[in-house]
Amino acid sequence: MGKKKSALLTAFLAVALCAAIIVGATFALFGTSKTREVTVTTGSVNISAQFDGLKLYSLNTQSTVAQPVEGTSFNAGGTAVLDEGNGSIALVKIVPGDKAEFTLTIRNTGTAAARYRIDYVANVTGVEGAEDELNYAIAPAEGEYTFGTWNTVALAAGDTVTFTVSVELDKMAEQTFDDAGEAEEFITEASIEFTVYAGQANASDADLNAARHTMRSGFATAVRSISTAAPTQRE
Repeated sequence: MGKKKSALLTAFLAVALCAAIIVGATFALFGTSKTREVTVTTGSVNISAQFDGLKLYSLNTQSTVAQPVEGTSFNAGGTAVLDEGNGSIALVKIVPGDKAEFTLTIRNTGTAAARYRIDYVANVTGVEGAEDELNYAIAPAEGEYTFGTWNTVALAAGDTVTFTVSVELDKMAEQTFDDAGEAEEFITEASIEFTVYAGQANASDADLNAARHTMRSGFATAVRSISTAAPTQRE
């Protein structure tokens, strides 16, 4: 019996010593740790749009093509006024052949590169077909651009792009008369609203168009308008 007890005790000690060695080895391992931080900020998309550099063109008795005129009055008495306070332009009593030309400057005031799109909506009240006689054109300083399309070159934060925009009452617009033979006001009221949309530069046209309709984050707009402040009539 004494031998058996001794053997059991020896076995127990052997197991215990083995465990002690393992535990000791575990606590003896060298260790250290390093912490690294990921900092996240978001870029912003924002723009400004400004009308400037208003120039007038009008027909004269020496030319069949509208020529530049000085000041803010057309040759037949109409006027064009640029309101620098709200960035709008008012065309008053213009006649066929009168044209206003001005610059539209878009600035990326956000912190992220952006793509932009310029749309316009014309609301014209007057004789039938009057809205078709207002002609619009837009041209960038370099290359080409078409209303209602997204530009292909990103506009970096802080950068600007300038367009020349023109609005003209077509020279061939026809006077109309009422049943009594009196001349009708060709355009009694009109407004042309230019809206500049901007979205992050790495977005597709499809995503930008979807964002334009929902106005979700990462999107911005700027609106400028042209109006007729008084009836436009062909004399």
